[in-house]
Amino acid sequence: MKPLFQELPFPADSYMNFYVEDLPHFIVPWHYHPAIEIMYITSGTGTRFVGDHVEGYFEGDVCMIGPQLPHEWRNDPVYFNKDSGLRATCICLFFKRQIFEPNLIRLPEMSHIRDLIERSRRGIKFVGKSRARIAELISQAAKEPGVHKVINLISLLELMATSDEYELLASVGFTETVNSDDFERFNKINKYLINNFTSPIKLEEVAALVGLTPTAFCRYFKKRTKKTFVEYLNDMRIGHAKKLLIAGDLKIAAISAEAGFNNLSNFIGQFKRSTNMLPSEYQRKYKEHPDAELR
Repeated sequence: MKPLFQELPFPADSYMNFYVEDLPHFIVPWHYHPAIEIMYITSGTGTRFVGDHVEGYFEGDVCMIGPQLPHEWRNDPVYFNKDSGLRATCICLFFKRQIFEPNLIRLPEMSHIRDLIERSRRGIKFVGKSRARIAELISQAAKEPGVHKVINLISLLELMATSDEYELLASVGFTETVNSDDFERFNKINKYLINNFTSPIKLEEVAALVGLTPTAFCRYFKKRTKKTFVEYLNDMRIGHAKKLLIAGDLKIAAISAEAGFNNLSNFIGQFKRSTNMLPSEYQRKYKEHPDAELR
């Protein structure tokens, strides 16, 4: 399945919109749209999928998602329990780059914002003290009337653009594929992995999805992602394992299995390769410094 093209519920001539969501759980599946999105999670937890990036999200999460970049915020399973009483809430800001075109975006004073919009094509997660300042400005901007929304948008983007407290999410390889004629084919693979990465996955099955032999598929995949298929899949699984380690509800061996690894030693080795830490060390550091950006 290809990602859902989301037709945003705003007037066609509208270049900027705030959207506040308050639901038992988020309902929009893996999707993309031409607008740039700034997402602030005001309550709820789950797993964030941005391109080929998989990671847990928590209250206070702030991300910027560039145009056409597939993404999904999927709540934890407990949110789908009708009796949970939990809520998934967020403030979303959608805007089109055209709001600044043709002249405003070309001003020297807008150079940082031009660079920010370009970086957003990979998805950006903000961290540290910047995240709290950005979240506060999003909340404030959502309440402003008229032209003040536009003024606050520029202030918000300038704050994001000049912060060095951020992480890029999707890989360069995935982003290049998004902008290629082959995106629909590649996304069929990525969608399958997102829905199945915690289960055993056979190379032959994934190759068959796009009508390739395993050998041809491996060449195709490495060319487009700059990673082997196994490396790509393991990175997804490690991202999910980090969330489980932070939650602290399961033992390391159980987390290994839950994340899709076939044995504990393989999980520990892959986790160390990805983070330069053992899973137990990662978990301990988070417990000692819960506000640290280990996520």
